[in-house]
Amino acid sequence: MLTLYGRPNSSNSAKVFWLLDELGADWRLEPAGRGFGPTDTPEFREMNPFGKVPVLKDGETVVWESHAILRYLGTREPTALWPEGAAARSRIDRWMDWAAISFTPPLTRLRKARGAGGSGEADLPAVLAGARALDGWLARHRYLAGGDLSLADIAASPSVHRWFRLPEAAEALPNLARYRDDLARNPGYCRHIRDALS
Repeated sequence: MLTLYGRPNSSNSAKVFWLLDELGADWRLEPAGRGFGPTDTPEFREMNPFGKVPVLKDGETVVWESHAILRYLGTREPTALWPEGAAARSRIDRWMDWAAISFTPPLTRLRKARGAGGSGEADLPAVLAGARALDGWLARHRYLAGGDLSLADIAASPSVHRWFRLPEAAEALPNLARYRDDLARNPGYCRHIRDALS
């Protein structure tokens, strides 16, 4: 049985929860992370030296970083969400990396600044540019990597969800709104992303 160390209100843990559900995997949650369990113990730091969740334990194999876990699970239990072939995987990889490097960080900083009473205006242009780029891409593609749900969508979904919680999301981005509505037809997205993350 797989063990996942994480917490339900963590966007990075939520991605993994969703994929585990999609795969029908046999797993158990070990609550860890802010407010759920310590991550600064020697035992936890032996698994992840940075003391962050999620961490996946599969027998003697330990995997940390949410996107590394998604790829590991997609390879361990073959799935159409992570298809065989370098070209197909590259289409997914580029969106996973873009979400992790270009969209999520400014969005997170913006949300945290506003939550602390600031404006976060320094990060707003990058967030708006990312949302508009997504809208343009999704005008021509149903999902990020093509016509079918993939690890790219699971990886980007917490940030897409959180974009729609901003007042700026009132801007007309119909393709991104359609995409969000498509994701909301998936029970795993609803359970682990839409209903779990603020």
